[in-house]
Amino acid sequence: MATRQRAEATGKPASPGAGLAVTWRGKRFTLPSPDRFPLEALEAEEEGKHLTALKLILGLDQYTQWRGLAATAADAEDFSAVVMKELGRGNP
Repeated sequence: MATRQRAEATGKPASPGAGLAVTWRGKRFTLPSPDRFPLEALEAEEEGKHLTALKLILGLDQYTQWRGLAATAADAEDFSAVVMKELGRGNP
């Protein structure tokens, strides 16, 4: 059973250190576990540069793929909600 599947089955978030995989609009994106996010991404988030933080977390190739699917602020919010659900944070 995959970490994500185990988290869904038990209602608990993925364990610390485990990478994350989310599917959004039919594409799979992999992210490091939150404790492995680059410090530059955390700094960008603190400065209100949310898309810069996302680019640093996803990496350039995945960000480019995501950006090809996302055209609006609502798209960014939707993707964020999917990621936050996988992290076990926010509203389900």
